[in-house]
Amino acid sequence: MSLLEIKYVPRPPTLGQGSNLDSMILPEAEEVPHLRELDFCVNADFVHIENKYGTFICEPHLTFAKQVFPSNPGDPPPGGTYRQNGGEEEYEDPYVGDRSMDEHYGGSTIMAYDPLFNWDSERAAVIGHRLPIRPITSPSVGTRFSVRILGLNVQAGLVEPVCGTMCLYHAERREKASEDFHFQFLPPQWDGESTSPDTRAIFSVDKESAALCLLVQLEKAASEESVNGIKPAVYTRKDPPTLTDKEAARLSEWAQVMPFREPLAWITIPLFDSSVTGGVGGFGAAGGGISGVGSSGSLGGGGGVLGVEGGGGTPGSGTSPVVDSNGMRVPAYELGGPPVQIDIPSLNRAKECYTDDQLLDPKKKSQKPVRVSMHFEDPKKKSQKPVRVSMHFEVERLPGPAGGGAGGAGGSVTPQSLNSSGRGVNRARSQDSMSSDLDDVAMVPRSLSVSRFLSGFQAIDFTDMVRAEPFTRLVHLLFVYPQQVALPKKLNLFVRTELRMDDLDIQRPSVEAIFPKERNGPMLRTASTQVVQGTRPALFHDEVKIQLPAAVAPSHHLLFTFFHIDLSLRSDRPKPVAVGYAVMPLAAALQAFKGEVNLPISKDLQPRYLQESTKSRLTYWEEGRPIFRVRTRLFSSLLPLSDRLRDFFHQFDRHMLEAPLPREDLLEAINALKTVDVVVLMQFLYPLLNMLLCMIGNGVETLQVAAFRAMINVVSRVQLELAPQSSAPMERSRFLVHFVDFIFDDLGRNQPPVYPGLSNVWRSLARSKSRGFRVGPVYAEALQMAWFVLELVVKSMDLELAQVPQGDEIARLRLEDEVFLCIRQLFECLLAEVHEKADSDPPLAKSLSSSISFFCYDLISVVDPPQVFELVGLFLSQFVGVCPPMQHMFKLHFLRIVCDHDLYIETPGRGPTEKNYLTTVLLKDLFVSLDHEDPSQRSLAARMLAFQVAKHEYDARYQQPELKLYIAQLYMPIVNMILDEVETFNTLGVIQRRQILVVMLTVVRNLDSDTLLKSWKQSDVRTRLFFTLLQQALVLFQHNPQLMAAGSKPRPPSGSKSGPSKAASPDALLAVEPPPIPMFSDRVSLATNDLLDEMARGDAKAMLEREQIIRKVTGGAVSGAKGSVSLRDVLARSRMSPKDAMALLRQNLPPSASTKLLLWESSVAAWCSLQVLEILEKFSDMAADGLVATDYACMDCLTGPLSVMLALPQPMSFWEPFVPAFAEMLRLHGKAMLDGPPSAAATAAAAAAAEAGGDVGGSGGGSSAVGRGGDMLLKDLFGSLLRQMAVRPEFIRKRALLCLLLLLRNALLHMRDVERLRVILTVALSEVLSHMRLLHSPSPALGPTSRSSSVSSSAGGGGSGAAAGDLVESVEVEKLRLSLEELGTEDKWFQLLDECGLPSICLEIVVEDEGEEEEEEEEEEDEEEEWEEGGSVLVGRRRKKERDRWTWANVEETQDMLLTVVDAASQHEQLMEGLKTSNDKYAIVESYYILAQAYGHVPDLYIMWMLHLCDAHQEMNQWAEAAQCAVSVAGIVIRGLQIASQELVWDEEHLEVLWSICPLARHQWRARAFSSQSEFGASSLTVEGAVKHLQMASNFFYKAELFHFCAEMLALLLPLFRVRHDYKQLTKTHNKIASIYENVEQQETSPIPFKDACYYRVGFYGERFRYIDGREFIYREPRDVRLGDIMEKLKALYDARSPDEEPLQIIQDSRQVDPSALKPNLVYMQITAVEPVVGIGEDRWLGRPLEPPIAGTPTFSCFFFDTPFTPNGKQQGKMEDQWKRRTLLYTQSTLPSLISRQPVVRSEVREYSPIQCAVEIIESRSFALEAEMASQLGDSGAAGAAGGPAGKKDPAAVVAAAMAAGSGPLQLPRLQTLQRLLQGSVALQVNSGVLGVCMAFYQANPQGANPRAKEPEKLQPSELEMLTAAIVRFVVVCKRAVVVHGRAVTEVDRDFQEQLEQSLEDLEKEISAFIPGLRKRASAY
Repeated sequence: MSLLEIKYVPRPPTLGQGSNLDSMILPEAEEVPHLRELDFCVNADFVHIENKYGTFICEPHLTFAKQVFPSNPGDPPPGGTYRQNGGEEEYEDPYVGDRSMDEHYGGSTIMAYDPLFNWDSERAAVIGHRLPIRPITSPSVGTRFSVRILGLNVQAGLVEPVCGTMCLYHAERREKASEDFHFQFLPPQWDGESTSPDTRAIFSVDKESAALCLLVQLEKAASEESVNGIKPAVYTRKDPPTLTDKEAARLSEWAQVMPFREPLAWITIPLFDSSVTGGVGGFGAAGGGISGVGSSGSLGGGGGVLGVEGGGGTPGSGTSPVVDSNGMRVPAYELGGPPVQIDIPSLNRAKECYTDDQLLDPKKKSQKPVRVSMHFEDPKKKSQKPVRVSMHFEVERLPGPAGGGAGGAGGSVTPQSLNSSGRGVNRARSQDSMSSDLDDVAMVPRSLSVSRFLSGFQAIDFTDMVRAEPFTRLVHLLFVYPQQVALPKKLNLFVRTELRMDDLDIQRPSVEAIFPKERNGPMLRTASTQVVQGTRPALFHDEVKIQLPAAVAPSHHLLFTFFHIDLSLRSDRPKPVAVGYAVMPLAAALQAFKGEVNLPISKDLQPRYLQESTKSRLTYWEEGRPIFRVRTRLFSSLLPLSDRLRDFFHQFDRHMLEAPLPREDLLEAINALKTVDVVVLMQFLYPLLNMLLCMIGNGVETLQVAAFRAMINVVSRVQLELAPQSSAPMERSRFLVHFVDFIFDDLGRNQPPVYPGLSNVWRSLARSKSRGFRVGPVYAEALQMAWFVLELVVKSMDLELAQVPQGDEIARLRLEDEVFLCIRQLFECLLAEVHEKADSDPPLAKSLSSSISFFCYDLISVVDPPQVFELVGLFLSQFVGVCPPMQHMFKLHFLRIVCDHDLYIETPGRGPTEKNYLTTVLLKDLFVSLDHEDPSQRSLAARMLAFQVAKHEYDARYQQPELKLYIAQLYMPIVNMILDEVETFNTLGVIQRRQILVVMLTVVRNLDSDTLLKSWKQSDVRTRLFFTLLQQALVLFQHNPQLMAAGSKPRPPSGSKSGPSKAASPDALLAVEPPPIPMFSDRVSLATNDLLDEMARGDAKAMLEREQIIRKVTGGAVSGAKGSVSLRDVLARSRMSPKDAMALLRQNLPPSASTKLLLWESSVAAWCSLQVLEILEKFSDMAADGLVATDYACMDCLTGPLSVMLALPQPMSFWEPFVPAFAEMLRLHGKAMLDGPPSAAATAAAAAAAEAGGDVGGSGGGSSAVGRGGDMLLKDLFGSLLRQMAVRPEFIRKRALLCLLLLLRNALLHMRDVERLRVILTVALSEVLSHMRLLHSPSPALGPTSRSSSVSSSAGGGGSGAAAGDLVESVEVEKLRLSLEELGTEDKWFQLLDECGLPSICLEIVVEDEGEEEEEEEEEEDEEEEWEEGGSVLVGRRRKKERDRWTWANVEETQDMLLTVVDAASQHEQLMEGLKTSNDKYAIVESYYILAQAYGHVPDLYIMWMLHLCDAHQEMNQWAEAAQCAVSVAGIVIRGLQIASQELVWDEEHLEVLWSICPLARHQWRARAFSSQSEFGASSLTVEGAVKHLQMASNFFYKAELFHFCAEMLALLLPLFRVRHDYKQLTKTHNKIASIYENVEQQETSPIPFKDACYYRVGFYGERFRYIDGREFIYREPRDVRLGDIMEKLKALYDARSPDEEPLQIIQDSRQVDPSALKPNLVYMQITAVEPVVGIGEDRWLGRPLEPPIAGTPTFSCFFFDTPFTPNGKQQGKMEDQWKRRTLLYTQSTLPSLISRQPVVRSEVREYSPIQCAVEIIESRSFALEAEMASQLGDSGAAGAAGGPAGKKDPAAVVAAAMAAGSGPLQLPRLQTLQRLLQGSVALQVNSGVLGVCMAFYQANPQGANPRAKEPEKLQPSELEMLTAAIVRFVVVCKRAVVVHGRAVTEVDRDFQEQLEQSLEDLEKEISAFIPGLRKRASAY
């Protein structure tokens, strides 16, 4: 068999009148060869080559299932619906996944990447691409319309026949534009006869013009001239309007006997003149299918309206494009309009002979209207009522024929419609589809049936004779128009016309060559005109249509006979009488297209009247002057109007009939063809080319050269004729294409093959040029028309091959050596021209290159492959390697053309080891092109590769598995090339990488396991690169649903100066290049974007919106018609970013296209992920079986793609197969995946993919560098799965949760450390929460599932009182919380395992036996070390292994830990949201504190949030709290260093110092927690970090004036500097410590006591405070903040309210608040100053309950305030009646602490009686004096004998020891302080102090030795004794103080000492009056 099969297709019926040569008058037909050529070109069958333009049969059943991607639960679903089932959301969607695939999980990725794969549009991108055309079967017309006459209504009555004609008339040229259409209406009473069946005429015009109109003429029987005859005036009278019975009978009787006619009426109707109201004005300007209304002129004005069906609008008419239901444009030639009915109320009466001037007279005053109306309509609208408004009309157009029309006739076949599945309908849009078009009558458009289109009279358009197109029908007609006869007398004249072959016999009948008026009637011998009655001159308006003989002889002539008829005789039929004759030879009439001749009229006629001798004997009217004017119009496709062309035909006939040798006259005729007018050349193009080719193939060399030169000249001129009309400079002339594809036939003309002679003559010409000979311009023209000549060569070869007997195998033609050598040399010459013209004439080089390429393409089907391969190799040898851009482009297009052949896959190899030669060269050169410096060449190469693979994947012929495997093996080398040169791949743009990756995925998908195994065994480096490319494919084809974009943006921690670092986006990682032009989507192919652009252009609904966008982009400048403006083109020229341009383009898409685009984008992402999963499964199985011999210990080939895959959003169809595959991978390689070093590429790709997924990026964990691969992998996988657990639908959430549990089980089994795993899980959860929307406003749609987020009271801290609205937890957090709560529920998992097809053993508890446990303990050498409570040394011990690490108890503990983190994050977010409504800095502090406590088991996270907390304290100038944060961080860092055994310079004592300062820093960290964090590589557990934070703490303590702590921090640095021998730092640190102690001395010697801070109790009451309502806090404020200051400060913070809310109320007193007594709609705040309490015992009012702070330990956890009261209700009273209520407040932690306020966790209230109050006053004075003396004596060294520092002993003992040491002088450092205290204690005061107490409670001068109570009934004896002891002790202390003061004073202060002694003595006397024996008691004390 032959691939290019010759098929003879019968010609379809023509649209018009045509005939064949045999039906014409041709006496000697065999002697006229050129006539046979003419007949062959228009009547022979089309010779069509099957599959010349390739074959592509698209796989029909490609469907895309809806892909449901995860979305934020708070957003609408991306397809499908959600419903509430109880409290749980369920997803309803009919599509779960792609279940139609057989052995694969998903569909072919390339089908989703290029879902609208259009073979034609892709091939059209080739330079000089050739398109198939429909055969040209009719001439092109601009407008085609039809007129159908429905009826004739005569007002007077239709009693006689009325005939008429209708034609097109050109007013400016005053000539007819078409032939006449004849119609007839008969009276209804005439039995046996009927109206003419032809009532519909079809007209066509080449160009719409206002001068074109429709001329309608009516005629009736010639009027009777007798007295009783009825004149034509009866049809114009108004009264009476109708005929009488007598008149009607007479007219009817006369009409039956009168065969001749006279004119009755006429009318001209403008068709295309919109300014004329009296016609169908504006018919053409309105466009196809519109209807308009125009007002008519006066009824008698001659204007009329005709029902017209118009069609086939011309290009560029300004009309809006019409689109079909799919959004694609419908060609203009296929549009029609609705038919209408129109009435013409009156016509102009032909009262006398009317001329052209009268026809064009707009006023027509000389004509009376005839009361006749005509009704025109299309047959389909018979039920439509006529419009009875004067001059009312509508217009309809007929669609133009597909074989001819300007809009689409003969045009290329490029269908771009879309089917319901959203894919291009791609049948074989070349010759195979062309055959079906031909079988279905190709020239008839699809919107019109053949019967309707061909029904009716096809009027000849006279412009066909001047149209520059080849004739499509064989016609040889002459139209004769008798015009005027000027006889000397008035006669009733008419003219008879006949065609005679000779003049020998006058009586011989003439030839039957005249067409009848009826369309299907027999041919006539004569034809008569109308009768002109009694006028001189006589004017005629008739048309005679004559069939001319094929060969015109000199004797052929027309004979005109003039008759007079007597119209007054009524006895019989009138008999005409001949009155003259006129003769016109045909030769004279055929000299021009149209002409006008004046002939003389003879009175008689004799035989041989054409001879001059006979003419002299004839008698003539008017002395032989030419008194008869006649017009002729030639319409012939046989007779050219060029003399040179006629001469060529004549010489060709002589050459064919006489001698084969060329004669000089033949060569001259051939050379003269170059001067023939191009219009005539194109009309006779096909026979002319056939004749020249006949001489080239069957002539001698001289004749061949001449014919070849003439042929090249002819086709060049034809091509140039097309060039001005074509927008593409390289477009082929459709007439030449039609000739090659359908007309040219060697076999049909019985000629030898032409290709040897054609190749030889061109080769000779080319070699002459290459040798330097002058060849003239013909050679350049031959290069321009190379495609034409080469296609003729191929078709001639195929015609010869068709004669070879065909077998089952494809037959090929083996060219003879001489012929092949000729073709090869010609090929070399043409290649040389391509190289030469590439720089000098690029358009010519492109055209020539494409011609050569298609020549090789065609030869593959015809010629033996080795010969073709030699030509292919010859071409490629001229373009070796990387060429200049132009030459390289030629090479790529050559490969693209050749490799698009149908036999491309079946092509053999050039060598014995080669499978496919074309594939080998294609892949080699494409890969070289990927490294080209020109980006356009790289893009072209990538697109070519994608096109080739997509074509094979879509082609239905290659769907068998064995063929798919063979094709995949052919393309597998390109994958290996990319892996070998991956740097080349990485330099490509993103679009090119997507194309190559989709090719790789498609190839690997179709490969078998053996081929993959062989590839993976070659090199482990290449294999790793292969899986790295898979990761890039996942990133590049990811699908980010827009619904997830709003909730997935990463957010840094609120309130922090520097949030977590954001990971690099995938575009940054993959070096994304913006697309060169805006696209609708960069996830689908460029071809798909082009087709989407076509849909957007044709969408009528989006036109207005598109125009507004364009005006906005261009600043209001819009050019072109609205329908043709492309928003895509405008955006491509604008400066808008590609991202913004893409968004605008997407908005411009029609809804159907937008839906399909989302479907395609989601499908390509889903199928890519599924295919990667399938590849990973294969690799996993092979690695488990040991088939892969290379080292994959860490399994990074699996872990890298898995990390990327889970980091990206995946649809439901992916999760269904992923869960069992993931479980199997963990079973086979669980341990290997968690061990070994990580792959850097895998880690980088995972990070990029995480960011690309929209939910993954930098986290609060602060991890940046890669540590241990297993930990990093776990963190990435856990983070991705946790992210999927917070999405919907439930299908995805549950499977993600199951995967997390499987991964957790695997980690527990192989890591053997639960603590380390929990740290990794916490870090992963931190990353997820940092990118999640935690809170949102409650929505009614969420229902009861929304959960309020509030800060728990047990979390340690309050929160912002000004709440951020009623924010609740987002649905994402609720989903995550629900998933974590289900994590430890054992009962639910086994049901889910069954749903996923997994065995229950996947989650069973694993119990290790004793042997395994002992073996594992021996292998584990680095067991963790723990700190033991109470120890001072680091003790290492081995941890006992748990036998069952994987237990549900462990899972539940992990679950609780993760839920705690989620709660903390939600609380943190709630507090931060409160900052939007108030500037509550306390909320900022507590938000960080909450997170730090939640991440307490993760050192890095704890440190990070503590540092954020430290920064917040610094902003608030809370330096003590900031120092506490730095101390906490330093303690954690030092402990981590101790565990890691790094520079053990700090021991337990140093840590105890830090923990004593900051008790909250005493965390029991596990060793594995520190080691896990260090492996992430971002930990700050370094020595330098510890130094930094200790220095920070020292600086902050210094600013807080807590100098003792500052010195302690610096002292911790000294051991490190000593170990490092850093003496410079030692010196600097010692100097700092010295200066700090100087500050301590100044602080303690200051007369004003130092107070580090003020403390206030603040209570909050009111619903507006929400979670702190009813709670109390202790605030630590700087010492200069007074009560009024903090009131104003807190009121400004918490008084933020709406206008309708009440202001904040301050409760002024400090009494206990009863919340029930407060108004519910108000908010209250109670602020009270409190004092700290140190050394509190059970009975605080006894002894010394209020000890002052000891220097160095200013931390407090208990505070008090007193409230005085009296029994009578008053606050103040006498001392003996004054009671006191003391409130003790206990805080959660000490102050100062990590936060500046602590919640009150417990309070106590105690009441003190008046005697107890008095005792407290006296004891406080005594304790103050003793403490001051002890402090100063200890500092001066006087208490050394007491043993140890004074601060370690009781103050009383210190003073006693100092007194007993001796009586020498003392040195007191703060003497003034002691003086001040003594002066206030011993000075006599009235009603105050000790004396006042005595006066209140003692009787003066009591009887006896014991004191007596003033009111014994109110005072118990024990109470009085207690008061007495306190007073005695006070006197003793005062005496000691005076003595100490006396020993310390100098001479200057002796007077003051004496005053003190005197005052003490006086005081003692006064007290003795109340307490007898005071001195004795004091001495005993």
